[in-house]
Amino acid sequence: MSDHADEAFFRHLCQHAGVALIATDVQLRIRFWNAAAGRLFGSSAEAMLGEPLISIVPADRRVIAKRLLHRTADRGEINAFEFPHRDPAGTPMFLAVSLSPIIDEAGRTAGVSVCVRDVTRRIETERALADASKMTALGSMAGAIAHHFNNLLGGLVTTADFAQTSDDPAVLTRALRSVVTSLTRAGRLTTALLAFAEGERTDSETEEVTNIVRAFIARLEPRLRQCNIRLETILTPTSARLSAKRLQTILDYLAANACEAMPGGGTLTIELTVPPESGDLVLRISDTGFGMSEADLRHAFEPFYTTKSEGTPGTAAHPGLGLAVVHGIVRSLGGNVTLCSSLGQGTVCSIRIPGNQPTG
Repeated sequence: MSDHADEAFFRHLCQHAGVALIATDVQLRIRFWNAAAGRLFGSSAEAMLGEPLISIVPADRRVIAKRLLHRTADRGEINAFEFPHRDPAGTPMFLAVSLSPIIDEAGRTAGVSVCVRDVTRRIETERALADASKMTALGSMAGAIAHHFNNLLGGLVTTADFAQTSDDPAVLTRALRSVVTSLTRAGRLTTALLAFAEGERTDSETEEVTNIVRAFIARLEPRLRQCNIRLETILTPTSARLSAKRLQTILDYLAANACEAMPGGGTLTIELTVPPESGDLVLRISDTGFGMSEADLRHAFEPFYTTKSEGTPGTAAHPGLGLAVVHGIVRSLGGNVTLCSSLGQGTVCSIRIPGNQPTG
């Protein structure tokens, strides 16, 4: 087959492919636009050639799309992203975009190859599964909330009924103390639920993150010695600042979970790093405890979910809410939290928070 025939063959292959194929030059202007792209976007090749590729992306997705396009064109990376779209008939759909560099004979990037696929069915299926899972989790959470508040209210009613039958000041004092204790537990429970839903919103002075972590470690060490737990730390100094109360709450819950996972002792490691490529704060707390199964990991951030046995529920103040609260606070700071664990191999909790937090 001659070179001319080869070129015609591959052009016809791309032109009549079942998925939208688009190619750009190094300035990210469209050089090739096949028939499937025309059907998907409702524009002919004649109308699109020379236009910037970013014009097919919705305005609210263009920032990330531009970033990925330039990384492909400038660094030769392969990237992907998705965005909602309406076809020429107005039908809503989701499109998946794959970006690959076009390399010329000299090994230089000559442009970007773009493959666009309709992934609407996959997205709808994922949403349906997520909605079903969410409703199951909400049902479990509602049941747990009802259980804990029924216990609290039941105790309050019993105490009040008993106090009504007595004129003894000592009995009334004990009843009031019991009521205050129950109401305090209820307040802590609702505060923890709000922290899960909205993050820790209490105003708090910001401090340098390294100082907050060091102060926390100083308070934690005596408790660890009592529990026969060895502490290892890797702290990278940083001038980044965070709300002291939010970070202390995160550390308190994660350290408490780690200690509970090592009833016979072990090693707790606290790491604070700042990767130079991102400038984000990365906090990693790991233990050598009994770990979690894959099934437990899938539910670990759900409120009231606990890996403890039936006879050992969470503490009265925070029953199974530790990781849920941590998730809520980290999310409110614009970060993310992940767990890595397996049975008998311990657990690693990794938190990444943007380093440019507002100081006001």
